[in-house]
Amino acid sequence: MRETIHLGPLAPPVQTTLDLPYAYVPNFYGASAEALRMHVVYPAPDPASPGYPALIWVCGGGWECCDPANRLHDLSYFAERGYVVCLIEYRVTGIAPFPAQIQDVKTAIRFVRAHAVRFRVDPNRIALMGDSAGGHLVTLAGLTPGKPEFTGEQWAGASEAVQAVVNWYGVTDFAGMLAAYGASDASAMRPTECLVKLFHGWPQDDPALVRLATPLAYVTPKAPPFLILHGDKDATVPYAQSESLYAALEAAGVPCDLYTIAGAGHATAEFAQKALLSRIADWLDNALSNPRA
Repeated sequence: MRETIHLGPLAPPVQTTLDLPYAYVPNFYGASAEALRMHVVYPAPDPASPGYPALIWVCGGGWECCDPANRLHDLSYFAERGYVVCLIEYRVTGIAPFPAQIQDVKTAIRFVRAHAVRFRVDPNRIALMGDSAGGHLVTLAGLTPGKPEFTGEQWAGASEAVQAVVNWYGVTDFAGMLAAYGASDASAMRPTECLVKLFHGWPQDDPALVRLATPLAYVTPKAPPFLILHGDKDATVPYAQSESLYAALEAAGVPCDLYTIAGAGHATAEFAQKALLSRIADWLDNALSNPRA
């Protein structure tokens, strides 16, 4: 049998670079350095393009595991939409406690901006997006450009400011999180363990460190636009965490939107659906079309 197949409109081609080193950090024993890496998915080069927007993805995992490849397939959609997508790894709590994680995210931002020409990126259109622990880190990074405790030495000449942030069900208020899981029941065990590892001890014993890590403490009118996504069935990070961030941003006059995903839990399949990714891409297109000064 012979048949001619007409495929119709073709999806834009994308290309991938895996395991690109973007920073070097001390290993577990502190005796040597090891590379932090990112995967990059980008549109096929277009000589006519003045520069693509960049989207830096920070994965979740309770700050204790980090697999940037776990969303490689889903987030390739954004490369089809014309974004250079960088999926980064960062030091997990078994290697180094806070603030190592946010320092690594900030280093990745500076790396992308310092290599804007190489990536064909518009350095004035860089967005962050992350889920769960990654949602916490992108929110904290977006609200604290230039904060000395979070800024490392690598790529120090580049700005770490971003022009938009997309937070998927990330922790924004650790005091509220601790209060929500104050009861000594089984549901509190997993989140409490993650926080103990993040802060290298009981968070109640170091309120200054907890405040340092709390995104809500840094909301100002100068913050970039925010999109917040949270499932209304999330049993891991309370929905109230996203409501608190949204309320604080609105009160400060920051452009922000909160998408409540009906029926979704924590990191459930709803967040991989193209219909939702399309809504996020539309929001990013709008937010980055006229970045805030």
